Amino acid sequence: MDWDARYRSGDAGPSHPAAIVVEAAALRPPGRALDVACGAGRNARYLAERGWRVIGVDMSVAALQMVNVPAVLADLERDPLPFMDELFDLVCIVNFLHRPLFADARRVLRRGGLVAAKIKMTGSFSLRPDELRSYFSGCPLLFDRDGELIAVK
Repeated sequence: MDWDARYRSGDAGPSHPAAIVVEAAALRPPGRALDVACGAGRNARYLAERGWRVIGVDMSVAALQMVNVPAVLADLERDPLPFMDELFDLVCIVNFLHRPLFADARRVLRRGGLVAAKIKMTGSFSLRPDELRSYFSGCPLLFDRDGELIAVK
């Protein structure tokens, strides 16, 4: 898909934050958050409005121009997350599947921090049942339902 063309056309996707991000943000006081594959920034904006210091990451220049929070251009299917270890209190991964990214999310998450993830369970670019949970083995799960979880590092 040509993501830049999609965002330049005005198709920014949903404007409301993902429910899993809302739930995760309510579990901790605001800190540093990373919105992975942030697109036009619906989750990043929601977190920033609630006092989180947010960085968005995406591969689309056009999307990042819509985000309104600090953002980093990165091809997450080719490169690891361009951040130091244990930098974030919350990492959000919503509707983006690149399996090596889950370990990288754990790497940049501080001890006691949360990963909020929502990944499709059917169709193209989806996970097998219980696969998402397996990437966070050893982490307590605060929330776990069909392709959505909140894990504590």
